[in-house]
Amino acid sequence: MSGTDERQALSQTGEERGWRRRESGSADIYSRDRYRIRVIWQGDGAISGASYFSDDIYETYTRDLAKVRTWLAK
Repeated sequence: MSGTDERQALSQTGEERGWRRRESGSADIYSRDRYRIRVIWQGDGAISGASYFSDDIYETYTRDLAKVRTWLAK
């Protein structure tokens, strides 16, 4: 999958699962109910990292795009 496709594919996965997405420069912020996921991108093909929040409390951090996909699948 090309770089642009990675960011777009993640966005589509989030949308299918009911996440609202807001783009802010190199970051995408996904929110649903009390949960928030912030993904920082290196271009459109790789992430620098991502943070997962519950009730605005930091829960965990990853640099693994596959892990971000599991968060959005919840």
